[in-house]
Amino acid sequence: MGKRWIAIGLAVVLVCTAASPVFAAQAPSEKEEVVYADLKDNGQTEEVYVVNIFENQKKIEDYGIYESVRNMTSTDEIRQKGDQIQIATEDDILYYQGNLRSGEIPWDIGITYFFDGKECSAKELAGSSGHLRIRVKIRQNQDADPEYFENYALQVTAALNTENCRNITAKGATEANAGGNRQFTWTLLPKTEKTLNLTADVADFEMESISFNGVKMNLDVDLDKDALTRQFDALETAVAAIDKGAKTLDKGTENLSEGAEELDKGARELKEKTAPLKKESKELSKKLKQAEKLESASGQVKGATEVLAEGTEKLKEGISYQAFKSAMAQQGLDLDSLKSGNQQMLQLLNQLEGLIPAAYQEKFAEAKKLLQGNLGALSGMEQYLNQASKSVSQADEGADALAESYADFDKAIRSLSGQLEDVDLSQLGKLADGAETLAEGSGSLKSGSSALSEGSGSLSVGTGELNSQTSGMSEKAGEEIDSVLSGISGTGETVKSFVSEKNTNVKAVQFVIKNEAITLPEKSVPKETKEESRSLWQKFLDLFGIS
Repeated sequence: MGKRWIAIGLAVVLVCTAASPVFAAQAPSEKEEVVYADLKDNGQTEEVYVVNIFENQKKIEDYGIYESVRNMTSTDEIRQKGDQIQIATEDDILYYQGNLRSGEIPWDIGITYFFDGKECSAKELAGSSGHLRIRVKIRQNQDADPEYFENYALQVTAALNTENCRNITAKGATEANAGGNRQFTWTLLPKTEKTLNLTADVADFEMESISFNGVKMNLDVDLDKDALTRQFDALETAVAAIDKGAKTLDKGTENLSEGAEELDKGARELKEKTAPLKKESKELSKKLKQAEKLESASGQVKGATEVLAEGTEKLKEGISYQAFKSAMAQQGLDLDSLKSGNQQMLQLLNQLEGLIPAAYQEKFAEAKKLLQGNLGALSGMEQYLNQASKSVSQADEGADALAESYADFDKAIRSLSGQLEDVDLSQLGKLADGAETLAEGSGSLKSGSSALSEGSGSLSVGTGELNSQTSGMSEKAGEEIDSVLSGISGTGETVKSFVSEKNTNVKAVQFVIKNEAITLPEKSVPKETKEESRSLWQKFLDLFGIS
């Protein structure tokens, strides 16, 4: 009897063991996670659950704190103990759903509706007609693991029925037709917070759910970074050359400014020195015209010598220079005035000596000699006449000689007078005018070159700053490109489980998030009144009109 009960007990143990296998310790199974989140119409999280996917695994070891679990593929039992999940299956693919006790999705989503410019709820919108604006604000959820916000892209999709919606705008969205709907898709890269706007004129409005799909960025970007940075190398070289040229220009304009200042100083000095020439040239021209007086005076002297020669006979007795002057005065010639005129002319020629062009210097020297000779002749005449009383015959001969020699002297005087009249002193005035124009031009040049020097100085400072900023640009650009590419193409790190850190063999995590759709309220359908079921006896009584 005892042996019989022992056998029965062993059989029970074997059956129980077959029904509930005991797992040996093993690493977490390889899987994928799809995180589903149901949102209210305003974006507030309502429920979060995870679908775990396993392929070609007969003994599944998984972890997660779930309120409840459900096998979505088969009737295989899911053994749950704390956060440990164990499943034995013969299926090639197994899906099981775990409803989280608490779950924070990476993005904080807020959806606001405006109808005809006023904020309203989604329920108020259903069946309405007017102008609609939907604002979707997406921010990082500070209560969630930052791993997903920093490494996952979020695709936002909204669709409107084109029969009931017109004049649709969705800035920044990619548009596509999907049946009778116009579909709008925004893509937010990792670490991106953004506000999206969708507007339309609607009638009998209703709308499908707005979907938010998050996936880890892992793009295979074929980018020749070296080709891009080479362009920055060329830019650095060009900027350095520009900076060098600007500094050379600055130095040149500085020298130009200094030279222009010196030129202006010299031009002004020249202007000051030549300014009197304009006035003096006019005065000198007037004085040169007085040379004709020299010619007239010489003619008078020549006539006097001739008279002297003729009058020697009359002056043989008691003749003297005073008597001669009296005699000359009777003939209309004042020897004192003649002598004074010659002295004035000689003084004039002495004044002109430093201003007369070199070509006329020789003639002026001859004129001075002639005038000096003229004065000497008059003086000699005086001495001669005073001695005439001693020797009348000598006076007669001297008078003849004087008349003869003075004829040649008079001829030279007339020639000099003509030459002096031909002297052109207008060039002195033109020189003064040119000096004045030069002074004005040099002043403008000084002002312009000074401004140019200041401008080139500013340019040099600017190009120096630009050169400083662009120096090393190629290396910095390479670092920025690597940073951007790392954000787009993924970090290459192991995918982190959304459910539990113990799940260290996760191939992929995906987020599928939707808000409530906006639907027209259902119309109430009148209930059909069914004929009350009647028994056979009641029907028999009805035949006889008995109720």
